[in-house]
Amino acid sequence: MDKKHLKAYGNHLIIDLHGAGHLDDMSLMKAAIHDIIKQTGTTLLFENFHHFHPSGITGIACLAESHISVHTWPEQNFAAFDVFMCGKAQPELAITILKHYFGGTENVTVLKRGIKATCSK
Repeated sequence: MDKKHLKAYGNHLIIDLHGAGHLDDMSLMKAAIHDIIKQTGTTLLFENFHHFHPSGITGIACLAESHISVHTWPEQNFAAFDVFMCGKAQPELAITILKHYFGGTENVTVLKRGIKATCSK
């Protein structure tokens, strides 16, 4: 396989935060997501968040460069984030920002989206 023909259209980070706090605070969650958008220089198209009762948040920020989504389980101190960005955006900046807002330890999986490989003969 000729590596010069490999191209990733974007990086998709799957970020699990364990031992995190404040995962039921909607204002803080929106502030964290907006901070990621600001620090990565991406463009917010729209957002939709829902606060479950008795606890938990689910939400998505649709970006021109893709999306950021979140699902929280405050009773388990766990949050699952997807941060997918294309172009020159740096989604890895989200890790430090999320840890700043919610603490905990992270487990991160990085997917290179849209890689197309062609074989050279």
